[in-house]
Amino acid sequence: MLRLTALILLFIGGLQGYGQDRKGYYQAEIGGGVTADRLPFWLHTNTFGKITNDTYLWGTVGVGTPFSKSDTRAFDYSFGFEGTGALGRKEHRIFIDQLYGRVRWQNLILDLGIIKPEIVYDGLSSTNGDMLYSTNSRSMPGINLQTQDFIKIPWIGKWVSFKARYGEYLMIDDRYAGNRTRLHHKMLDIRFTIIPQLSIEAGLDHYAQWGGETEKDGKLPTSFKDYARVVLIKAGGGDAPENEINKLGNHIGNEFLKIRYNNERWGAEFYYDHIFEDGSGEKFRNRPDGLYGLYFTRKKNFKWFKSFVYEFYYTKCQSGPFHNDPVSGEVVGGNDNYFNNGIYQSGWTFYGQVIGSPFFTTKPEEASGITRGVLNNRFYAHHLGICGDLPGDIRYKLMMSYSLNYGTHSIHFINKNGEYTTKPQFSWGLELIAPDTKLPFHTALNVGFDKGDLLKNSFGIMLKIFKTGFF
Repeated sequence: MLRLTALILLFIGGLQGYGQDRKGYYQAEIGGGVTADRLPFWLHTNTFGKITNDTYLWGTVGVGTPFSKSDTRAFDYSFGFEGTGALGRKEHRIFIDQLYGRVRWQNLILDLGIIKPEIVYDGLSSTNGDMLYSTNSRSMPGINLQTQDFIKIPWIGKWVSFKARYGEYLMIDDRYAGNRTRLHHKMLDIRFTIIPQLSIEAGLDHYAQWGGETEKDGKLPTSFKDYARVVLIKAGGGDAPENEINKLGNHIGNEFLKIRYNNERWGAEFYYDHIFEDGSGEKFRNRPDGLYGLYFTRKKNFKWFKSFVYEFYYTKCQSGPFHNDPVSGEVVGGNDNYFNNGIYQSGWTFYGQVIGSPFFTTKPEEASGITRGVLNNRFYAHHLGICGDLPGDIRYKLMMSYSLNYGTHSIHFINKNGEYTTKPQFSWGLELIAPDTKLPFHTALNVGFDKGDLLKNSFGIMLKIFKTGFF
């Protein structure tokens, strides 16, 4: 991590030499939470890992510079830093939220470092519109090359365009396969423009955990040939663990669809994420599993009501309960066991938080500080988010969620009589943000409560003040 930080700082220092007449930004935030036991779900979820359910006081500071040139095809750069200190009942933490340098040229952007994903849908989505990569966990250090916007395909660019990403990251937290676990990512998004106001997008997101070291299998393959196998989703070599004979690494993906309509007064979008962990899911044998979402926003005269998001999750199928037929032993490809893996047992988590949708519930952290994946990945859930402006220019955001949870195919939830059972859960959160017209900073009040059998019943209040500006 220290070597990576030094490389990022050297990269940023080199960028500064290209221009001095640039605007910089600053941000500062301090907040605290009050609750009898644990912060409710919507007071700590989707905070980039900054706030956990036992945090009672935190502060964040950040500085940086955005891209400066209006000509998006010219050479430009951006860099930034953000750090957080947080006090909790179980532990105190100091960590880097962001430390990055970015270079833009033509329609390409190269990112190096730790950088947060952009928040979409006015922050109303339970998973930032992406079932696999939300705003729930801290961001990973890495390098990423992406298109800034859609690129038109020659001769048919009026109707068809695409954008893409390709990145490599390090999972540097304490985890079962060690903090040298690597993460490969690539994404392709194709847009079909029907009319200027209406478009359809379809694409594929692919992630693969590889490398690292375990007590059982020792050091896992990391040669260039192994990297090529991971990228191309090929079988492991002779030194690969038995579980990776078919595919080297832990692969997880998302096939997505978006239908978007915009005019001068309002916009709407339907989005669908189809999650898969192996070939059976990729072939839609796990249907109807996935995320189904609808976003609507008003662009003019949106007092009281500006936007809403409704999302429905279904993850109960997972291609059936069995990976191998219990009688014949035939591989049938079921029990996809989302966000868990036999070799990479920390699964789809980072610093103890789920990387994807927060409705997937992590296992309790072990004494060693390691989280071994999720204990609940079979559920259906409804989520509603609404935002708007109240009198006095007070902004509000309301989040309400209900889920019915089943555990996993292998380990079901059990009641006192030893019978399979389900755990219902309702979570509610309200945020009110006052402008900085009378005070030199914004003030935010958050109230939330949980009621159900999955999480402990709780009620909590948070107060924070924050300031952003340019220099």
